Amino acid sequence: MHLKDVGWDRELELYGSYFRHYEQSCRHIPRALADCTHEHFCLARGQLLGGVRALCTAAVQPLLPPASASLDAAEECIDFIGTAILMIDVREWEQQETLKDFVARTLGTSSTETEKYRLPLSFNAKTFKKVAGIHIAWERDLLKHLEIGLNDRSLAIFHNIQVLSMFEQSSFSSIFPPRFLDETRRTVWLVLLIADNDCRKWFDADYCRLGLGVGPDDITHLRAPQRNIQNFDFWRDRLIVAKDAFDTSQPSGLIQFWRDDRNRVQWWTFWIAIVVFLLTLVGVVESALQMYKVYYPAK
Repeated sequence: MHLKDVGWDRELELYGSYFRHYEQSCRHIPRALADCTHEHFCLARGQLLGGVRALCTAAVQPLLPPASASLDAAEECIDFIGTAILMIDVREWEQQETLKDFVARTLGTSSTETEKYRLPLSFNAKTFKKVAGIHIAWERDLLKHLEIGLNDRSLAIFHNIQVLSMFEQSSFSSIFPPRFLDETRRTVWLVLLIADNDCRKWFDADYCRLGLGVGPDDITHLRAPQRNIQNFDFWRDRLIVAKDAFDTSQPSGLIQFWRDDRNRVQWWTFWIAIVVFLLTLVGVVESALQMYKVYYPAK
């Protein structure tokens, strides 16, 4: 596509977050690749489907400029392409495994969990942050999507949803299991509950402030049957871990207690108890003042 093609502005807007990510990655390019151009990276990218990593490295080496034509530079080039272009951290990609095998090993096999239940509407990014106090980490590494951080205090969400469409339309779709990219997209829709007005306002604020790669128009509301945990195969285990962290988290401070309506009965019981306590306290203070006036009447 050329700059003057019809629809270019729309494409540029859709992939704006991806281009910014690539630009930022280029600012931290390894010194061994300082003489490389974008063309070198595009040519090298095409070699990553050529077999195990050792063979890919050997194929990339002659494509680099003379100052970077070493095996070590070729290794760094593959790592850079993974992070900057494919948005996948491939530093743990072993020499005798293919990129497809590496992705499968990192993600794990299909879940064996058989329990059936529906993820509630409260299972969304805004509630994670505002109620459970779990920080939302907008992630650029696809393989870290839905990871729970240390001490269950953060949830990673891969936000460059347009990259999933890019993968589906390229030869790199073959490195992912069938239906994986579509399921990934649905998990993003799951945690970004646009149908909830409060969640949408919260998300819009982050979207405008951070320039995320997914906008309100990219999200489809999942209906109740679509929220069943059994509808998610590749990400099911991470969703279960995230839900467990969410369910066991305790609000801190009155503001989070006010927002925490995950258990409506418990919520009403707590606030009714607070109201009763305040009314009782007012009654005690009033009685004390009356007794004071009895013993110390005004002159």
